[in-house]
Amino acid sequence: MASPMPVVSSTLGARINVATRKQHTELNRLLIQRLPLALPPNQNNPLLYSQGIVPFAKIFFFFETEWDLFIRHIQQPAQITESHDGQKRTWPANLRPQGLARSTRLQDDLKHLRAVAGPDVYNTVALGDVWMRDLRKRIRDQPHVLIAFAWVFYMAVFSGGRWIRSQLSKSGTDFWTSGTLDLQPGKGEKAARIDVPGYTFLSFDGDQDGEDSKAAFKARLAEAEVILSEEEQADIVEVAQELFARCNDLVRELDRKVMWDRMLGQMPHAFGVLLVLVVIAAWRIWSYSHDSAL
Repeated sequence: MASPMPVVSSTLGARINVATRKQHTELNRLLIQRLPLALPPNQNNPLLYSQGIVPFAKIFFFFETEWDLFIRHIQQPAQITESHDGQKRTWPANLRPQGLARSTRLQDDLKHLRAVAGPDVYNTVALGDVWMRDLRKRIRDQPHVLIAFAWVFYMAVFSGGRWIRSQLSKSGTDFWTSGTLDLQPGKGEKAARIDVPGYTFLSFDGDQDGEDSKAAFKARLAEAEVILSEEEQADIVEVAQELFARCNDLVRELDRKVMWDRMLGQMPHAFGVLLVLVVIAAWRIWSYSHDSAL
């Protein structure tokens, strides 16, 4: 007897989750393995953490800026119509609840991290001009794909971001505010804070810590099944897959950068040892030649 067909959820969010499950699992694995390397006791300041955050912050800046531009464009009187096509174009503009955007908090976090860890926080991997250009064109041609960015990155803040925030808070307030490692006993209250500058983008205003914004976003997203065509929903799923692929690549590029920086950091010591060996060898050759001449 034939096997029953698998049950596929009709919600757009569920479709994205199914299509990106393998990539999402891989990204979680990479982050879980690498996050401790950027924190105490492996680091005594947040420089490495900052260099890892910057590329992902730039993605937030990129898509939230494009979203804001789209909203301003769609709110022009000539763009507002009552037709289905008009509704389809205006709907993404109303999808993001107030307080969900992360750019302002990320900008404040990076400004603080630069003050603590120095300008090298921006000495990190690039997103890639071609990748950015292609995505910008796609967003402007197909503004509904902004939903892919929203689902991938906002849901990441609510799910994995909660765990990441708890790990970051264990580093102690001094690690984030002065770049000095706080290992003194009795600092549990400091270590438990989740609103320390450096990772405030993982927290939300209000008593519900963003759960109300999350619920509102999901409720509005449910309208996608009515408003968007099957082809448009497929566009969103495709872009979500591309975003996860780029995020996984970014982590690997950060790995290579860290390895390269460590090699360069060891070069002065290695060069000094080599120089000493060369001097010793030269002295021995000169000494041997001098003795032979006698």
